[in-house]
Amino acid sequence: MLDALAAPRAPELGDDAELDRWLREHALAWARKAGGGAPPLELTSADALAGALDGYGGPLILVAPDVPALGDHHLDAARDDLAAGVLLSSAATGDGTPFLMVLSAADPELLSAVGASFNDVLSLAAARGGELGMIRAERRLSTPGDVRALVVDPLTPPALRALLPGGPA
Repeated sequence: MLDALAAPRAPELGDDAELDRWLREHALAWARKAGGGAPPLELTSADALAGALDGYGGPLILVAPDVPALGDHHLDAARDDLAAGVLLSSAATGDGTPFLMVLSAADPELLSAVGASFNDVLSLAAARGGELGMIRAERRLSTPGDVRALVVDPLTPPALRALLPGGPA
């Protein structure tokens, strides 16, 4: 899990430790499942990737901790793309940045695109000549509009809805 893929939270949403804990645990559970139960790396910055991955050349899945709808369908798509030999797959959010990056190898050039716009990530990967994949886009939880949408979305988990401003008490 890579915090650097998350968007900054709008100041008017404030800090909410319980909400942050729910989002983080949701993303960590997803990452554990992606890693076959192994504890995922938790990195805050893209700069930390190089040291954490030193000597590792295998496939890599990076995920942001601020996407409540992250689910099995994303993991299935990531695994399918890796199995098909796709160089890089990515899933964007409404702000135009990826919340999920799936790389066939821990390639330093591709890792340098972490935090870049969705278009920049895909352009860099396309220039490398490999196949690209796109995974279903989702909404982040970073703006008041995101909160309003999640409060009324019937697919929002009740435990999350209860933590949202404007959600049921």
